[in-house]
Amino acid sequence: MNKEYKTLNIGFDAKRLFLNKSGLGNYSRWLVSGLERQFPENEYHLYTTNASDVQKDFSGENIKTHLPPNLFKGFWRSKGIKKDLLKDGIQVYHGLSNELPIGIEATGIKTVVTIHDLIFKIHPEYYNPMDRVIYDRKFKSACERADKIVAISEHTKRSIVDFYGVPAEKINVIYLDSSEQFYKPANVEKIEEVKQKYGLTKPFFLNVGAIGGRKNQLKLVEAFIEIAGKIEHDLLLVGKSGKDSEAIDGFINKFKLNTRIKHLEFVNDQDLFHLYHASYATVYPSLYEGFGIPIIESFRSGKPVLTSKGSSLEEVAGGGGLLCDPKNVSDLASKLLQLTELKTYQHLQGHILEALKPFNPKESISRYMDLYSN
Repeated sequence: MNKEYKTLNIGFDAKRLFLNKSGLGNYSRWLVSGLERQFPENEYHLYTTNASDVQKDFSGENIKTHLPPNLFKGFWRSKGIKKDLLKDGIQVYHGLSNELPIGIEATGIKTVVTIHDLIFKIHPEYYNPMDRVIYDRKFKSACERADKIVAISEHTKRSIVDFYGVPAEKINVIYLDSSEQFYKPANVEKIEEVKQKYGLTKPFFLNVGAIGGRKNQLKLVEAFIEIAGKIEHDLLLVGKSGKDSEAIDGFINKFKLNTRIKHLEFVNDQDLFHLYHASYATVYPSLYEGFGIPIIESFRSGKPVLTSKGSSLEEVAGGGGLLCDPKNVSDLASKLLQLTELKTYQHLQGHILEALKPFNPKESISRYMDLYSN
């Protein structure tokens, strides 16, 4: 029997929902669409500095989009929005991307903030000093002022407690999930079309993410070079170019692996979905992630994952993942080689369904509704 909830007016900081194509945008779209589908009796108010073509997907009778009343968009989002929230009768406001409006705690509106990660604290080398200061103030302030915090992994929860001294009981861990697309079966003909489109004639390892930095593709390429002569598998990188792209191209040219290592900068969602299904396995040796959606996307496609020890990635991968030291090229190479062994591959594949159990989308969305109602 479905639990009954009081009807609510829920507001969201929806800037990322409309304007970010990945990451925080995917999370925001997944949550709001899931809530609207499971709990259509509520009203959902999306507050954004700008709209986009995404708006057509959030145009139901119970979803309302709100834009700034003047040109001072940044001020409105960080402070002026409170007047609109009160006027619209918002009972719960959810900051979907690590921050809350200044002074919202004085309005009587209950607040939830989602903290995705504290990478700027754990790996400050990826951020300039001024950004670190700004993020630290925003995140800490939101954690202190929110009525409740959502962490997207146990690892992120521990980081919030350790860095900001937030009581653990104030934090709810609610996992993410892949988009709905990954619940649908892949079209076999379309898989073959996509392979042909991108010239993929051999089994291949798939890596998804912007190139460089903590995503660690440079070490992945170095590891692949070590074992390329021992395996038939190729390596496919999917993600926009970054600071390591030039170095990666240099390695590829030096070792004459242009036909073995491919980089696709822009791939649409449909093609990416079919690339997961076409792949042999996903390789995701990131140095740090708050969650790691590519792991779930790979599992939903029936493919095991090679990923990193530590951070949330080990937590998300569970028994369906083979773990490596992402900073150690030799270890990464040996684990890639191990993944090509049929016994290892089948063992990991056999644990995927068990590994996916904590990521039940219906249960996750219900946990958000529990949080808002309480």
